[in-house]
Amino acid sequence: MAMLSNTTSRIGLFGGTFNPPHVGHIIIAQYAVEELELDLLYVIPTYKPWHKSEMLAPFETRFNWCKVCFENEKIKISDFEKVRGETSYSIYVIEHFANLHQTKPFFIVGEDCLSYIEKWYRYNELFEKSHFVVYPRYCNRPYEQHAKTALGKLYETIIFLNAPLVQISSTEIRERIKKNKSIKGMVHPQIEKEVIDYFKQF
Repeated sequence: MAMLSNTTSRIGLFGGTFNPPHVGHIIIAQYAVEELELDLLYVIPTYKPWHKSEMLAPFETRFNWCKVCFENEKIKISDFEKVRGETSYSIYVIEHFANLHQTKPFFIVGEDCLSYIEKWYRYNELFEKSHFVVYPRYCNRPYEQHAKTALGKLYETIIFLNAPLVQISSTEIRERIKKNKSIKGMVHPQIEKEVIDYFKQF
């Protein structure tokens, strides 16, 4: 694991479509706050994702779902991407919050991103301008070797979050709704009905 550098403010950035947010997201956010000793974690719903668009709920809907799900005084739901209004690229998020807090933020992503990290926009700068944090999602996948090959020495700077393996996905939840299967326990109970009502139309 890479050593953490000292910063005046320990800020975390946790972005995603959150379509919908699920208990895995909630668990990861809590562990990130604790394990990284964050002063503040920004949960940042994507406005116009560059790689996902199918069955995407409106930004306001996903934003409100996140407000219900992430109940922690150290977690703030940010509408930065909507205010910016353009296609979402992680480097812009990192640069904005780094400048806002005058610190190098912790940028939190899922392990599966390592399978295509070299395709991210200005991916080298992600590692220069943030502490790149990866949380576990899957077992027995060749992500690690791919990332080592693609990133070279940058791979050594990755911080692997000590958190439970999270295998629930928003895609699985949407698919279960389409098949009229239960999603009980997969999403926050206060948003369960809204999530079902929205995605059952597809």
